[in-house]
Amino acid sequence: QEQEKRLQGLLIRKFIVTLIVVGIVEFIITTVSDRFVMPVMAEAFFGDHEMSEAFSTVAVTRYVLEIFLGAVMGFMIRFLPLPLRIPAGSYIDRLIEGGESRFFASGQNGIIAQLPLREKITITLLILGISLIMAVPYIVAAVRFTIVTMREFKKIAGLRMQARKDYERRRNLMISDIAHDLRTPITTVSGYAQALVDGLVKDEDKQAYLEAICAKSRGMNDLIQLLFDYTRLDSEGFELKKEKTDICEMVRECAAGLYTDAESAGMGMDVDIPDKSIFLDLDRAQFKRVINNIMINAIRHNDKGCDIGISVCEDGNRLNITIADKGKPVPEDMAVHIFEPFFMGDASRNSRGGSGLGLSVAKKITDMHGFKLRLLQGCDMNKIRGIGDYSKAFVISMGL
Repeated sequence: QEQEKRLQGLLIRKFIVTLIVVGIVEFIITTVSDRFVMPVMAEAFFGDHEMSEAFSTVAVTRYVLEIFLGAVMGFMIRFLPLPLRIPAGSYIDRLIEGGESRFFASGQNGIIAQLPLREKITITLLILGISLIMAVPYIVAAVRFTIVTMREFKKIAGLRMQARKDYERRRNLMISDIAHDLRTPITTVSGYAQALVDGLVKDEDKQAYLEAICAKSRGMNDLIQLLFDYTRLDSEGFELKKEKTDICEMVRECAAGLYTDAESAGMGMDVDIPDKSIFLDLDRAQFKRVINNIMINAIRHNDKGCDIGISVCEDGNRLNITIADKGKPVPEDMAVHIFEPFFMGDASRNSRGGSGLGLSVAKKITDMHGFKLRLLQGCDMNKIRGIGDYSKAFVISMGL
């Protein structure tokens, strides 16, 4: 969509510039012709004949076009139904006579008709030449505009093809990573379960084995649920189930639910949520998934000791939910792709985990609500009120 908007803006600008250039060139050609060429032709062929405005460049070109259009329409009239041929024929006759009357007609008003045959042929060729010269800027502009348009379409097609290749590459890598993420806990669960079945585990160690099996099972379930969520959002017929929801209470619940995870990762959590109710229409279950995915991303992809800040802040007629941290900023080449599906920006994936779908799911759900999710870091952090002393922040902006 961004590429299409950019192309649309570019073509509009090119079209306006082309019109301006063609207008300037036409004005120059007309001025030069009327001041230097047409007077010489009038003097050479007609002597003292009073031409008034009849022999101007614009008038001559118009008359030639009238005759040309009349001839074309005369050819096409045979394809019209019979009832339409008579009125169409009358119009064509008037059109051609209008062009001929000043130059080719016999009689007092027939300018060219009064000339000898040789001069008739010469001046007719000159008039056609002037008309062609007048048409050159339009032809060149049309060709140039077509070339620019085709080049831009080819460029966009190339970008889309490259984006598709990158998407396929990330998807294949994601499938490989997910297979690895599922195979490892499955192997662990299978091994622990077999050890319990075979009676190889001491009674005092059974609880630890069972807890490990439960933990690995929950991890596999979370990963499968994330895949399910992503594919379901793209499925036909999926609709949000919106209801009036207290945003402050919902964010408070999400923060409380992940507080233990942050604490286990050695991270502090600073929660700044107004002690009041702010209601908006949204799908509560899906939007809680947005908050949770962003918070899990912050916990998973930052180092131990990193502080996380969660805030809800009114900014004029907008409400901002901010999930910020003091971790390392995301490199710019990764930040532009961070919401794309299957994108894995962390080089140490095997140690941190993740599927590359969490933020993509969050972005898709946010867009479906008509809200805006963005990553801010560096100087952009000053654009949002109430972020505090953090290095980067995911901000969800909603209209009140």
